[in-house]
Amino acid sequence: MQQIVQHSDDDLVRAFIAGETAAMEALFDRYRKAVFGWLVRHTESRSEAEDLYQDVWLRVIRGVEAYTPGNFKAWLWRIVRNHAADNARRKRPALILDSPGEAVEDGDSLIDAIPDPDAVHVLDGLDVAERRARLSAAVERLSPPLKEVVLLRIQAELDFREIAELLNRPLGTVLARMHSAVARLKAIIAQEGD
Repeated sequence: MQQIVQHSDDDLVRAFIAGETAAMEALFDRYRKAVFGWLVRHTESRSEAEDLYQDVWLRVIRGVEAYTPGNFKAWLWRIVRNHAADNARRKRPALILDSPGEAVEDGDSLIDAIPDPDAVHVLDGLDVAERRARLSAAVERLSPPLKEVVLLRIQAELDFREIAELLNRPLGTVLARMHSAVARLKAIIAQEGD
């Protein structure tokens, strides 16, 4: 298994199509944390995210033969995003029992991926848990377009070109949204510090 993990995504896809099930397991392992974490943040419900996560991978397995080699990560995230959007459209308003600030699997959260949280002076003097809670709450207050870019960049680890392609938006729009999101996060955190 160790040797198969080092292969490219496209190599793993080809191996899976050829009947090597360990190749798909390697892809699961490679993207598990990012996909599941994004779904938890997107749905604000761990149990709903678990259901969506399983459905996403079923779609991947069923559709992998139609995948055109080139950028598996972007193809996977298109499936994740589209499935989450379909689910949101079908979903009726419901009581959300899980905390939106809840840490993602293995103790990691969106906040773990934000570079240099100390850059915002308001967070000085706070312990790590308080910083994470403040940043997580601030992310939840972003408008949907800004929040989506932040989550795709940080949790999905997509570069800005991949995000632009996924959202079918110009690269400049995506960069502007990220810039606006960072400015808004700083403003929200500074406002809470007053």
